[in-house]
Amino acid sequence: MEQDNIVQTPDPVVTVSEKSNKCPICGKEVKNLGSHMKAHKNEVPLIQEPKGMTKTVKIIQETVLKDAQGNEVSPEDYFYNGVIPSGFAGTCGKPVDDEELLKVFNKIFNPSYKFLFYRAKGKEVYIVIVPIKYSTIIGEENESIDGDFQKHAISFINEGSVNIDTLKNKLSKILNFCKFDID
Repeated sequence: MEQDNIVQTPDPVVTVSEKSNKCPICGKEVKNLGSHMKAHKNEVPLIQEPKGMTKTVKIIQETVLKDAQGNEVSPEDYFYNGVIPSGFAGTCGKPVDDEELLKVFNKIFNPSYKFLFYRAKGKEVYIVIVPIKYSTIIGEENESIDGDFQKHAISFINEGSVNIDTLKNKLSKILNFCKFDID
């Protein structure tokens, strides 16, 4: 039996015929089913073919990282060996887009340092992700494994309960856990 085609996603698992290269989402015959599945990302399968020998194709959603200015950044700058942990998008959510919060964040963390500022899904939890070059806990000397990253979570009790002064205070404390080379 062939090895499973693995493409990147947190959720859908689709069973397709071992001998078929028919896409379970769009129904097209393709040469490389694994590569083709990347194009569909979060789409729901239209077809399932559990006939004969079967194999599992996992669709893994590609994670795009963005800094506080909305620019895409490279995983190699934040995750040990450039590997984004599989549950990152589900746990860390999306970049913060609230202008007032970003203004405070950018006062504490110079935008040129490229720290990431994310908000957990459905919670009033904010996550600061430290670039590896400023990290005090990630690196070969710390016996890091692929996907390790330095993060700091800041939580608030209720939805919409972010106090700007408290946020500023909590963000400032994170600086004590970062290393900056002062020229």
